[in-house]
Formats: sequence, structure tokens, C-alpha cells
Amino acid sequence: MHLELAIPAGFGFHPGERWTPDLATAFMAAHHGSDTARRTSEIDRYLGWPGQAIGYKLGERAWLQGRDASRRRLGTSFDLRTWHTNALAQGSLGLADLADNLASL
Repeated sequence: MHLELAIPAGFGFHPGERWTPDLATAFMAAHHGSDTARRTSEIDRYLGWPGQAIGYKLGERAWLQGRDASRRRLGTSFDLRTWHTNALAQGSLGLADLADNLASL
């Protein structure tokens, strides 16, 4: 469910095996440490919005690539705090615009 969770072998989180809400609830109860309401909310969100995890990963890659491009371009004058402040100030953007803008900061 989350990237920071280690998925134990044999738990059913592998290609070809089907996860149910009950299995996800049991897994998160055993490995996540959140309360029941939070687990239920997370599971409902993942089931109701299946492209969310992929979208998050694509966004993460755009941020990391933009930061790296800016760092290469600016060299020793690159300041992470300034870059991050300017990046957040751009607001909500589509993925292509985000990648271009982050690289140009």
C-alpha cells in the first residue's frame, strides 16, 4: 500500500494474486501502525482511485528530474531551500509544465 512498507514474501502482494479489501486491511493492521479509520480511508482511496499510485510516482520523478536539472545548470550556486520554495510557489500544474518549470528554476 505504501512505498515505505516492506512487503513480506508469501503475503499475496505479488503478480497474479488478487488483493481484497479484507486482505489489505489485515496487511495494513499488521504492518502500518495506523488506526482503523486511517487504514479504511487509505484502502478506500486506493481502490477508488487506482491510478493514484502511478500518478504519485510520475510526479515524484518530475520533481527529482527537475531538481537534478536545475542543480546541474546552476552548479555550486544551487540552493535547495530556494529551489524548493520557488517550486512550491508555482502552484498546481500539469505534469509536462511541472517538469519544464522545475528544470528552469
